[in-house]
Amino acid sequence: MRTSWHDIWGSARGPARALAPQTRIVCGASAFAACMVAPAKSYTGVAAVALVVATWAALVRPPFRVVRSALLLGLVLFLPYFLLVPLIHDGDGWAGALEVPWTVFFRGVTAMQATVCTAAALSGSALRQGLSRLPVPRVFSTVLVQIVHQTAGLVYETRRVIAAISVRGGTTGLRTAVRVLASLPRVWLPRVVERAERVGAAMELRGYCERDLAEMGVVSSSAADHLAMGLGVAVVAGAVALRIWGGP
Repeated sequence: MRTSWHDIWGSARGPARALAPQTRIVCGASAFAACMVAPAKSYTGVAAVALVVATWAALVRPPFRVVRSALLLGLVLFLPYFLLVPLIHDGDGWAGALEVPWTVFFRGVTAMQATVCTAAALSGSALRQGLSRLPVPRVFSTVLVQIVHQTAGLVYETRRVIAAISVRGGTTGLRTAVRVLASLPRVWLPRVVERAERVGAAMELRGYCERDLAEMGVVSSSAADHLAMGLGVAVVAGAVALRIWGGP
């Protein structure tokens, strides 16, 4: 998976970008909740989740490389669960043994796709604006925004260290690789800490910590936003109904 996690943010080109940031967050959270709540062992639940994720992806329209990378990562992470089938099988049939790995696999892959689409629909500033309009704790909003922004610096420093090691031939030979891994924290951690200190000093200089997050460039909701939020709530309600009453 060569796609950088930070490069995914704001990479979408679909009509969902016309919605307010808070609406995009709610719709993405609704799609994620539907993936987690809808029953994965019924044809109705699988079809409903697939329709929700496909619709959200069509509205967001993230780059194909992002969708492909998320799918490959999901396969790598969740396909090994099927290796547990022989251990779960108790002689009553393979259907029951396949149910648990399939549920983990299906929910994991679809939830990852919904999350990636939501990240693609939101830039760093849009995420901050959307969180400021939602009833979430201010501490949570601030920490989440900082995680997203600081990831860029972390990835940048990591790439520079890896490039420097490659140029100096530090990736050839088992003994050299072990020595590089042992000394990497002494090189990588100080650089990351130094960059974090510079970012923190710049934020303090600009008064970021003293300003209310809700005052920084909020975007009001329109009729389309209210409709989209209503559809998101309806999607979650439908997933809950399928979970309670089930289906074929």
